[in-house]
Amino acid sequence: MEKELVTLPGREPSLCYSPAMRYGDTLYVSGQVGEDTSGHVPTDIEGQTELAIQNAKKLIEAAGSSLDKVLMCQCFLQKEADFGGMNAAYAKFFGGKHNIAPARFTVIAPPLDRKYLVEIAMIVGL
Repeated sequence: MEKELVTLPGREPSLCYSPAMRYGDTLYVSGQVGEDTSGHVPTDIEGQTELAIQNAKKLIEAAGSSLDKVLMCQCFLQKEADFGGMNAAYAKFFGGKHNIAPARFTVIAPPLDRKYLVEIAMIVGL
């Protein structure tokens, strides 16, 4: 099996990491933050969480999969006080009686840039 880079049109990958990597029937999505393509970052945890998941969704769909095939989410929060807001926004994508939510862990970790309140990485089946 070969590794395959997954990117979005018009977005060059960084020299030190790939936005997403396909290996066999699994996709590994690098940590996504709540920033849109114009560089706007919402100031609230709910807005950032939704945007981070939407950013991951774009990569997942570019690889030919969907959010319903997310196996695990790795969530990194700047502040413990933001857990409830992150969880509420997260549930909009991975909640409900008929949706089996992915495995998940959430840790409190200082961000590289203080404007980011959350970062979310995912492992996805294809």
